[in-house]
This record gives sequence, C-alpha cells and structure tokens, in this order.
Amino acid sequence: MMNIKYRQLKAFTLAGQLGSFVRAADALAVTQPSFSVLIRELEHDLGMQLFERTTRSCHMTAAGASFYEEAHAVLQDLESVYQHARDISAGRRGKVEIAAVASLASGILAEAVSVFHLQYPDVRMQMREALNTGVISAVKQGEVELGIAGALSGDPELEFMPLFTDRLMVVAPMGHPAVQGKVSWETLGRHPLILLGSGSAERALQLSKVRVTPAFEVAHMATALALVRHGMGITVLPGSALSGLNVKGLHYEPMPGKVARRELGVLYRSKRLLGPAARAFIQVLKEMVPSDPAIQKISGASAAN
Repeated sequence: MMNIKYRQLKAFTLAGQLGSFVRAADALAVTQPSFSVLIRELEHDLGMQLFERTTRSCHMTAAGASFYEEAHAVLQDLESVYQHARDISAGRRGKVEIAAVASLASGILAEAVSVFHLQYPDVRMQMREALNTGVISAVKQGEVELGIAGALSGDPELEFMPLFTDRLMVVAPMGHPAVQGKVSWETLGRHPLILLGSGSAERALQLSKVRVTPAFEVAHMATALALVRHGMGITVLPGSALSGLNVKGLHYEPMPGKVARRELGVLYRSKRLLGPAARAFIQVLKEMVPSDPAIQKISGASAAN
C-alpha cells in the first residue's frame, strides 16, 4: 500500500509551481537536500519520475504534469479538512445542543445565543425548553450537551456551574392591593392567583406551607401575564423570565424568603468532555450574566430582602 505523506505532496506541488527545488525548499522551510529526499521518496512510492532536473531548474515530466492536477486537488482538500479541524478545536465550528428552563430560554439565554451567533456564525445551535426535571433528564441521557436549569443536590452524574440566583416576582396590575405595602406569601391567598403548572411558584408555596387554590392554572408565562393584564388575578413568575416577556403596564415585586430564591446555572455530564463550541458558549453566557439589567435587578431585590 502506498504511504504518500502530506509534506511529499506539498514539496511536489511547490516545485511544480516555482520551477526550482531551491525556491521550493525555501518555501517549505527545509534544506535543499531534505527537499530532494522528499521528492525522491514520492517518486519511489509512485514508481515514476516526476521531474527532469538541471543545475538551475526543474521541469515536470509528462507524468508529473498529469499527476500535478490530482495532487494539487488532494492538497486543497487536506488543507480544508485541517482548517475545519482547527476551527472545531477553537470553537468556531461544530454544534451546541442546549435544554433550558423556560424562564431562561425566553430571557438571558436568547440574548446569549444571539451574541454567540455573532461571534461564532458557523456553529449550529439547537435549543429546547423543558421543566427543570426535563432539562436534567435530557443532559443525563446525552440528548443535549448543556442544560440551563436549577441547582442539583449531589447528583454524581452531573456537574453544575452556578450563574446567578433567580428570584420569584409577584406580578399584578398597577395599583393592585397585592403589591401595596409588604408582599408576603400569605397575602397571595387573598387574591385570585394564576399559576404555572409544576412551576417554581407552586413549589415555593408548598415549601412556605401556604395553602392556595389557584383561580387559573396555565402552561405558559405569556398566558399568565395576559390574564393578569385583563384583571383576572395576579401571578408569580421567575424574575429571570421578565426581560423576555411583555410586562408593560404591570407592576412586579420580589417575593420574600429563601423559598423565593433559586440558584440557576449550567449542567453537563461529569464524565464527558465538553466540546470547544460548548465551552465557548458557556464563556459567552458567563460574561453576559453580570451585565444583564434583568439579572442586576433580581440580584438587587434579593439583597434587599
């Protein structure tokens, strides 16, 4: 089997282009004797003479000229493959698959994807929304490379990289009694409450031991806000989601206590090496979090309560 090497083909095409072993050796950054060895080895492997040599120049034989076109095309393909591999290694190409909780998918995550796409336009992005348990499952099953969700409690299969602490917000029409004075979980029960099924607010209510029967239970945050806007009640949503939703004309305040706070971050499998593109995306996300106005507002609210 032939064992033609990249440097042999490169030496051959350079000599064919420049018509001189001396100039071709300089272009390849090798000595002339080493260059001549590369050509002789290639001729031996191919079983044919590629050049007619003189003391001052070299000319391709008919066989060499015929082989040149194929060799040049192969080199271009190889160099394209090498460049593609370098781009993948640098995170400039590849694919990033993400699962995220809806509160982040519609807010800072959407912004991060936009910024990342501008910096890495050749990386393909795939993103899905899921509940926290669904995000964890997708990462553990290898369906996605990254998850953006709530903190874990000691799962050995997953690593968690914290980003920021989210805060639940009560959202009500302007001037609504629920946001007049001190807000508490107990006062929520005095007003028609619109909740997301299996959402953060429902879990927080359970932890705070406040019994509330929701007036409406919906699947999407936009639906909850639409009902609030039409005077059908109040809702409690993750603060991180508000930057990606239409809250114009509505009033929102942070809910008190530890049950209203949740650490959010990046999940990935502990025994799997993250790809360069995924690592680059995490870096973009980490850089965006401190400067995001919505996150600053949540953090400030958390510090005040």
